[in-house]
Amino acid sequence: MRRDPMGWLPVLVALVVLTVLGLRTLEALRVTGAFGTRGHRAPTTLAPAYRTLADRLEHRAPSGPAAPGRDPFMFGTKTNDNPVSAPAPAAVRPARPTPPPQPVLTAILYDNDPRALIHWQDRDWTVREGGLFDDFQVVAITREQVTLRHGETTLVLQRRQPGE
Repeated sequence: MRRDPMGWLPVLVALVVLTVLGLRTLEALRVTGAFGTRGHRAPTTLAPAYRTLADRLEHRAPSGPAAPGRDPFMFGTKTNDNPVSAPAPAAVRPARPTPPPQPVLTAILYDNDPRALIHWQDRDWTVREGGLFDDFQVVAITREQVTLRHGETTLVLQRRQPGE
């Protein structure tokens, strides 16, 4: 009873994969010390938050009587003569709210139909009395100023003097 060589191919591939997986598993177990010996240890970097914990686990205190401390079964009694007090929390000052950005009056063209050029949120707006831009309503335009209404607040933008 002879078999075709192509029939053995899946069996051989399965044996190779199984062998590679077995060798990798044994190497991983040897590195971690599961067999009682420590092989070469893979370099690891710990986050600073875990470094203290790793140091404490690495350097365990010798077994013996427990350090004196509070007895969990004795309610209300102090056994520690040197209690450690927590530092007082630092006073937190409330942050000053930053004033919201305001539109900037760039130019006024004052004639029969006055218009103004206003810079707001990286955009230039050409407005006229009674018009709207963004959330602002243009109430009035004079030679020196533009009056805007934003919700309940009124905002007056003054024309810049030369040299400002």
